[in-house]
Amino acid sequence: MAYKTQLNANVPIQNGSGQVIVELPTVLHAGDYLMVGDTKTRWLVKNSTYIIHDEFHPKKEYVDLVLDIEKA
Repeated sequence: MAYKTQLNANVPIQNGSGQVIVELPTVLHAGDYLMVGDTKTRWLVKNSTYIIHDEFHPKKEYVDLVLDIEKA
């Protein structure tokens, strides 16, 4: 199973953007590391945020995960 995750970074991750959506094999938490985009770059997870939708939201059966990351 893969988790669709939004990554927010203080520098470009991919194509000049500081934000990218990726599928991760596991849920990461603050203090974890990951490799995204250029495989020579290691990223540190600074913060993780879960977004749980109410019963009226179109994605009510999903929980979104947003990670704030920085170059390690």
